[in-house]
Amino acid sequence: MLARWKAVTSTWEIDLRIRRLQREETAALTQAGRRFRTASLEPGPEPTAPVAQALARVAELEEHARILAERLAASLEVDRRDYRETNTGLGRGLIVVRGILDRLVLRDEAWRARHELPGRQAELGARVMVDEAARERLPAEDRERAMVAHAALERVREERAALLAPWGGKALPRWLRTTRNEVESFCTFVKEELTKKVYLRLPALAAMGAAWWITRHYSSLRFESNLNHFTGEGRTGLSEAALAQLEFWLPMVVAALVAYLLAAVTKRVRRRYLGE
Repeated sequence: MLARWKAVTSTWEIDLRIRRLQREETAALTQAGRRFRTASLEPGPEPTAPVAQALARVAELEEHARILAERLAASLEVDRRDYRETNTGLGRGLIVVRGILDRLVLRDEAWRARHELPGRQAELGARVMVDEAARERLPAEDRERAMVAHAALERVREERAALLAPWGGKALPRWLRTTRNEVESFCTFVKEELTKKVYLRLPALAAMGAAWWITRHYSSLRFESNLNHFTGEGRTGLSEAALAQLEFWLPMVVAALVAYLLAAVTKRVRRRYLGE
């Protein structure tokens, strides 16, 4: 039993090495794909179907990024032309807003294209490395780098498999794996419930908090407003119309602001960790 627990702790260290080597291999394949894309622009033998398909996906994404860059530059020129030709303040303001929103969309699409390109280049590099004819078109240093990274990763994987071979390739005992899976399922359930009951309702909760703050600090009662004016105690007086407007608009604005911030944070997290 002691030997098994030593193997468990060793696999944790090996898993960290595997993740590091995977990153190194991905970087090497990305570089290989980038170099092969450059080499494919020169005359040479036709690549095989898998390589050609991956190459076409890279070329398509590069063309899409180039078109977005041109549209981004053209958008500003169009706004400048329309701004000069418009004589009203409202029209010019709308042109400015239109341009800002248009370029926000274009920049978001361009960011997605740039973010997706290394993944497609890595895919192309992987296809090239298993194709002997295509692999020979790579510079020697890039070819060697990808082969060394792949070999190192395979050695560590074999080391992990050999370490866990006496226990059927599983580091943890069956009962402990079952317990872990049940704990993970429970944590997932708790996370989903918190998301449904709290996270998705934060805008509504923020609006309720704003409404509570209004009722605590403002009043349309003349007696209480006079008391506050002379003694500083009680709620601040507002007219009924002003209080009604405040009670309507402030919770709505607070709810919209919280919803916007949640959407922005969620988008940033998904971009960083999921690549979306």
